[in-house]
Amino acid sequence: MKGGKGWIPLAAIALSIGILPWLRELTGFPASYLVLLSAVLFWTAQATSWNILSGYSGYFSFGQGAFYGVGVYALAVLVGRHGQSWWLGLLLGGVAGLVLALVIGTIAFRLRSLRGEIFALLTLAIPFILSAIARVTDSIDGGQGIILPVPEYPDFFGPFQQFIFWLSGAVAVLALVIAYGMVETRYGWALFAIHDDEAVAEGLGVPTFRHKMIAIAANGLIAGLSGAVSALQVGFISPEGTFNLRVPLFVIVMSVLGGRLFWAGPAVGALYVVTLQNRLAGGFEGWSLIILGAVLVLLVLFAPEGIMARFVRRPWTIVAVAAGVLAALALYGEWGDPVSWFALALGSAAVVALLPAGTIAGRRTASPSSRLGSALADPGEPETSSPGIGKTLVEAGEVTRRFGGIHALRGVSMRLSEGELVGLVGPNGSGKTTLVNLLSGALRPTSGSITVDGVDIVDMAPHQIVHQGIARTYQIPRPFNSLTVKDNVVVAIMFGREPRGLAASRQAAAEYLALVGLSDLGDVRPGGINLHERQLLEMARAMATRPRILLLDEALAGLNPVEIDNAVAVVRRIHRSGVSIVLVEHLLRVVNQLATRIVVLDQGRLLAEGDPATVMQNPAVVSAYLGSEAHARRD
Repeated sequence: MKGGKGWIPLAAIALSIGILPWLRELTGFPASYLVLLSAVLFWTAQATSWNILSGYSGYFSFGQGAFYGVGVYALAVLVGRHGQSWWLGLLLGGVAGLVLALVIGTIAFRLRSLRGEIFALLTLAIPFILSAIARVTDSIDGGQGIILPVPEYPDFFGPFQQFIFWLSGAVAVLALVIAYGMVETRYGWALFAIHDDEAVAEGLGVPTFRHKMIAIAANGLIAGLSGAVSALQVGFISPEGTFNLRVPLFVIVMSVLGGRLFWAGPAVGALYVVTLQNRLAGGFEGWSLIILGAVLVLLVLFAPEGIMARFVRRPWTIVAVAAGVLAALALYGEWGDPVSWFALALGSAAVVALLPAGTIAGRRTASPSSRLGSALADPGEPETSSPGIGKTLVEAGEVTRRFGGIHALRGVSMRLSEGELVGLVGPNGSGKTTLVNLLSGALRPTSGSITVDGVDIVDMAPHQIVHQGIARTYQIPRPFNSLTVKDNVVVAIMFGREPRGLAASRQAAAEYLALVGLSDLGDVRPGGINLHERQLLEMARAMATRPRILLLDEALAGLNPVEIDNAVAVVRRIHRSGVSIVLVEHLLRVVNQLATRIVVLDQGRLLAEGDPATVMQNPAVVSAYLGSEAHARRD
């Protein structure tokens, strides 16, 4: 996923596209090679644009054919029907794809129900609707098709195929630049977080709607431009040949094969698929799709994360093997043609990439027990020190929340002041997590008010509430599994209350990992750490948003006694840093140990509140926890 020095291959690709036609004139290699490369560039643009939305954000789309198709018809109608210039047609093709994408995004992303397979089905239907509109509308197509003449273009472009090659290259480079730019900026990282868990991303400060709209806009713009270039090359446009499933299916295959988390992944996938198709077209017409499908199945089985993920593990070895095979075949010169040599070099590179790696990425660097000591060593202030109680930060007034006929909360009022550590306790089903969800914006109250430092947050989106200074953890940890432990924290820093750029966020992440004792696990993925470490990651990620109020939702659930003591030390450290805390917890000994005040809920109502000693002696609280018979025996 990381781009690193990706500008170097980007610059090399752009330079190669620029000079290759002139090299053809000097060396005399066949123009058919430019046709093949133009196909690679076309599919690179289409697959990369699809991946910006569907690969990065996880919104799986079959609408690529629609964006491509409106680009095709925008140029075809403008140039073929109205005799306008090709460059104006290209511009209109990109705008048409952009506008369609924004319309789809505005509808789909505003409705939370249009996600997953529903979003995929919605986008699948759009190309067929557009095809029917084009077929019955005389001013667009009318079922007759549109013939495009060879456009007039400046002589310095050379022959027509050279002209198409340069146009295809320009759009492909634009697509790669946008994809790389996203990987290296907050925009792409927002999409990676959305892909793994959109609700958590929103709860860390990511304005998810805005970033999804940016992604689908880039998708539509590039696909429309590429479609317009394709229309110039094809010359005859029809609804059946434009609005079909060929484009969406191929871009999905190329992106998945190449690797969705890598900006160059779809381009690598396009290179493999187009080259393989070209070689199979010679003598395997009847078997080409079967062979292609079998090869793709094998690659997906052995490299489900994409072939680029294997390339980056041993890049120089793979480059050396491919170059060696290509050089040997070229020197020998008695088998096949240069395209066959290149195809065999690509195959050799894939074989080497699929060999087992010598080391396992993300391996643990220390045992769980040895890591506990670093978190337990609390170099901060003495445990007896705590911040003084200050002004009221959060105030909930008569908050009610209903789920149909079920009342989860019934007129609960609560406040939280600066410097407090409030224990929120109660039996299962008492409404504790519901209240946390209301305070963090994950849910909205049916009635009542919630303010943060005097600001009403009831109608705010979760990412706006984060910027008011509220952060939360989850009862069941919900890390971004495709990101490392460190990068989980990086996302929170980039979109928290004091947003930073990618480079600054990567530097600052170490501070929050050290706060919770995870410094030696920064490069491990969440799947490689245990439950306690994932809970600590939740705390680090929440703290990385620089909150004033931290909501800890059963952060000690499922831990053993040693891990509980470790977590308690971390919570104390966070509290002493000046952050007010609401601690939802079932372990009353921990609550008594940590809380400056306790709030007890029962069946959605406020049962009691006050200092721990007083509340825990309250007969109603004892009855709620232990039952009326135990209360009677106690009396």
